[in-house]
Amino acid sequence: MTLNVALLGTGRIAEYGYIPAISKIDDVNIISVLSRSDIKGSEFAIKHSIPSAYVEIDDLLADNHLDAVIVCTPDSLHEEQVIKSCRAKKHILCEKPMSTSVKSCENMIAEIEKAGIIFGMAHNNRFNAGLRYIKDVLDSNSIGQVYYARSILTTLQNDPSGWRALGKESKFWAMSATGAHMIDIFRWYFGEPTKMKKVSLSPKFKSINDEITTLSLNFNDRVICDITASAILPPVNRIEIYSTENTIIGENVFGIKTNERIYQNNEKVMIEPISSFFGEVVDFTNAIIKGIQPRSTYKDGIENIRIMTNALSDRS
Repeated sequence: MTLNVALLGTGRIAEYGYIPAISKIDDVNIISVLSRSDIKGSEFAIKHSIPSAYVEIDDLLADNHLDAVIVCTPDSLHEEQVIKSCRAKKHILCEKPMSTSVKSCENMIAEIEKAGIIFGMAHNNRFNAGLRYIKDVLDSNSIGQVYYARSILTTLQNDPSGWRALGKESKFWAMSATGAHMIDIFRWYFGEPTKMKKVSLSPKFKSINDEITTLSLNFNDRVICDITASAILPPVNRIEIYSTENTIIGENVFGIKTNERIYQNNEKVMIEPISSFFGEVVDFTNAIIKGIQPRSTYKDGIENIRIMTNALSDRS
């Protein structure tokens, strides 16, 4: 079975995440791309040998040969694009965060369920080998009770004019760029948090959206997970898990291309890194072919948004 997909968006994630991943998968073809710029869309299509480029999503969705779309546009565009794709009966893989608010996610979910299509949330780090190794160890119950975990993921974007910073196309900057990844991983590991403490600041550019956010998530008074997300600090990429019997440290475990290093009780664990986007797309396309749910669904999308919006609720 050959699946034809369209990329909605021509940014970094589309170009450096999805195109290389899909090129390695047999029987999955990118047949079209959507861009707000006719010139940019055409140039992108030519560069990557994509047959068609569109500026209007309705025209793209009218293609009867199209099976699925991958939504990698700014956050504020997700709701409309997902709803239109649902009504066109196209399967959807949607980049994080799912949207800009819980209400928006609820609107999307209503259409997803009505359409009966496969919807995957693009939480690609669930497919990174190091984070998957930690998940397997936790699920095996082989390291005793975990009481504490923490993660820091920072990126030196330093662009107060970018769409995430300005607040027009997203309600999150640091939380969208990095925080969403850590929230999703800790939910994947430990379930749903029951309590949260947070601090969010924009000390450098005084941006409308968050430049630095810290969260402390309490999972049923069993595990505390601390998260630090930033869009204005030099890159740090780290996760730490502490149990009664073990310590697991992961370095460079998040991202498109990783040079993952895992240490368990100070001993290096041998893992074979894979492309997280490759694993994510394989999971999504298998879900379509087999009629099953992908690893991450809209339920994860809305719960992550719920935490993200609560984290920034004190900002004015």
